[in-house]
Amino acid sequence: MSEKKFNISNQINIKQVEKIYDKNFEEIILEFAKFEVDWLRNAYNEYKDIDKYLILINLIHKTVSTYNKHFYKISFDKFYNNPHIEIESFSIIDLVNELKISKETVRRKLNELSKYGVIIRKKKKIKITRVSSNPNLEKNVYNLAKLINIFSKNFEKQNELSKLSIKEIEKKIFSNYTQYWNLFFNFQIPYILRWKKICNSSENFYIFALCALNEIFNSKKIGKQNKVSTFTNVEQLHDNIPIIQQITKGLNPTSISEISGIPRATVIRKVNFLIKKNFIVINKKNNLFNLNNDRNSKSFKIQGEMFQKNQNELRIFIKEILNLIKN
Repeated sequence: MSEKKFNISNQINIKQVEKIYDKNFEEIILEFAKFEVDWLRNAYNEYKDIDKYLILINLIHKTVSTYNKHFYKISFDKFYNNPHIEIESFSIIDLVNELKISKETVRRKLNELSKYGVIIRKKKKIKITRVSSNPNLEKNVYNLAKLINIFSKNFEKQNELSKLSIKEIEKKIFSNYTQYWNLFFNFQIPYILRWKKICNSSENFYIFALCALNEIFNSKKIGKQNKVSTFTNVEQLHDNIPIIQQITKGLNPTSISEISGIPRATVIRKVNFLIKKNFIVINKKNNLFNLNNDRNSKSFKIQGEMFQKNQNELRIFIKEILNLIKN
């Protein structure tokens, strides 16, 4: 069998990705929001602490990044069937700087992970011992494959990417897991940290993301009922949200708690912070929470800038994934 020739001129470029993104904005944004909320749910449910999960995946990222530098590829099953994952030497200061968590918090969370038997530390060496394949990790791969498929199926029919099903994309990720997941970590860790910075905590962002997904889902639902597209770009989405909020329900503390797994008392405390910062608003008539859509507010501007930054990074990430699939 002849070896497949690498051709730079045939690589997917950012303009191709942007064209598909603009044409399929509604479908992509809904799928991306579902993907992120599912990831946050899986992360929180693992240790009831997203920052602890971020520390763990940051350590794993160091290893898969090294694998990638040396062209070492490991499948999903092989990676998670190892008795342990050896992490490159690290320092607490590195974690503090990379994850923007205080030194005291990093030490405490590492100690807790050691106590749970998740990691074994010996001076500056560390091994992760309790990372095993599970349905949540597999679902993350499936959700990413669904998102990638929206782009791949919209290429011209002569492009081999357009012929790939979700299952085929999922299979490619599973078989070359460390290389794909290195790209994913390159995108996902900074994405979470950017939102964490403006929301003040990972769990605050998780709750905010649930409210955002609810707004997008309601808009999509109304569009389906009326057989129209309710938003084809971010401006149209924001124009529709005030109307959507009048005819659909927001979320309440109980529903947020049930969906997220975060205790209701904690939800109330964190929701109060988001209200104070004007990221979400409360309908006092029925005690339901919606996104703040006041275009004149400072928080709306912050959210808008964050959205544009993250969507630019998403398109770059998608381009890199598509080229890895293509090659």
